[in-house]
Amino acid sequence: MRLLVPLIILLQLPALPAHAEAESDAEYDACVERADTVMPDYGECGGAFLEREDARLNQIWHAVMESIGEISKEPLRDEQRAWLAFRDKTCLFYLNEMEYGQNGRYLLYYACRAAVIHSRIDALEDIRATTAPQ
Repeated sequence: MRLLVPLIILLQLPALPAHAEAESDAEYDACVERADTVMPDYGECGGAFLEREDARLNQIWHAVMESIGEISKEPLRDEQRAWLAFRDKTCLFYLNEMEYGQNGRYLLYYACRAAVIHSRIDALEDIRATTAPQ
């Protein structure tokens, strides 16, 4: 039953990024299972998940910066700064409890933000792949 209720909630959520569920990790899944439908606990699970995604982002960022030439570093830093501003503005509409209720605050926001971070990780991994020594 503990797994069924979160699944039912997730199936009813509008506009959840289609790939967000696939982006979760075992720690998030275990945390949600322990939360037992307590919404603030879901929020803690989501916050910890975002911290792990940010750590992955930072790791790939440093690897990319080491793999590219000096002439490319400043434009990539500018791009990253712009992306960080974008990231910080994304998904905030889900925090409007009048519109999305607790589902938005404790589930949708984190799934959306994780998907945004994951897409940047993918982009940076593509950059790294094209700049790796052949």
